[in-house]
Amino acid sequence: MMKMQTEHYPGLSQGADTASASAQETYFLLQRIHIGSLVVGGIIGAFTSLVTGTALTWVYTTMAIVLALGLLVLWITRSRQDDKAWFDCRAIAESVKTATWRFMMSAPPFQNNESLDQRFISELREIRETRPDCQKYLAGKAATSAPAITDFMRQVRTLSFEDRKRIYVEQRLCDQKSWYSHKAALNARTGARWFWGTAGLQGIAVVVAIIQAVKGGLGLNIVPVLTTCAAAVAAWNQMKRHDELTKTYALASQELGELEAIASSMADESDFPQLVEQVEEAISREHTMWCARRDVLLRRTDTGAR
Repeated sequence: MMKMQTEHYPGLSQGADTASASAQETYFLLQRIHIGSLVVGGIIGAFTSLVTGTALTWVYTTMAIVLALGLLVLWITRSRQDDKAWFDCRAIAESVKTATWRFMMSAPPFQNNESLDQRFISELREIRETRPDCQKYLAGKAATSAPAITDFMRQVRTLSFEDRKRIYVEQRLCDQKSWYSHKAALNARTGARWFWGTAGLQGIAVVVAIIQAVKGGLGLNIVPVLTTCAAAVAAWNQMKRHDELTKTYALASQELGELEAIASSMADESDFPQLVEQVEEAISREHTMWCARRDVLLRRTDTGAR
């Protein structure tokens, strides 16, 4: 059976996918460096009570350099705005994917063959022009030179109803349901680990603080280091938003599972466009929430999964 691959999507989707992944990787790298500078600065600061004279000067100098580098990275992060590029390019990619599946399945607004190519190209143009700032990120991506309407898209559209239905159910509906289900479970596990990591570090800090109170100090005060590490872990967990994603992904997976049951008993081709609409709306609902949490500008037809 024909298998939908990344290269079968329009060039705009492929380029936006690549640009989004690159921007996401850069954004999280800069965030790790910034948070790491705070942790390292706290660790170096803990040794100030153990040294004197010239060594103390060097310790303070090193700590200042580390914190200054972290501040520089924070400024670079704000000026580059990789997070905005990540969100906007992802929104473009997923909007194009939804339009692509509607095109292949002859679902609205691509039910009629009259001026079909022109309508699809206009849809891509509208998606692209909604986010003009993304053009600079897409310009250097070779994938954007791929056809706007690939041969695979045209071939799928010409298949019989049963073949198109099977491709859509297996490669879109079930694929997205499995993706959401897997990501919901993954985020639940990861979120729990980060929570217990934060709680563990803070608990150790409490124990050490009590011991220092009883002993009248231990020379090396590691309580600030532990609390800084706990704050860093909590900040990272908050930035990744594991708890929010667990709920929204689980809901999307459940909705798609219900639609899968409907699709399995569907025999009338006239009902198929409505099924496609329902599936894309279910995917769109999760994507809309994802965008809203990140203040991403939405078009009325923005849909898609990551």
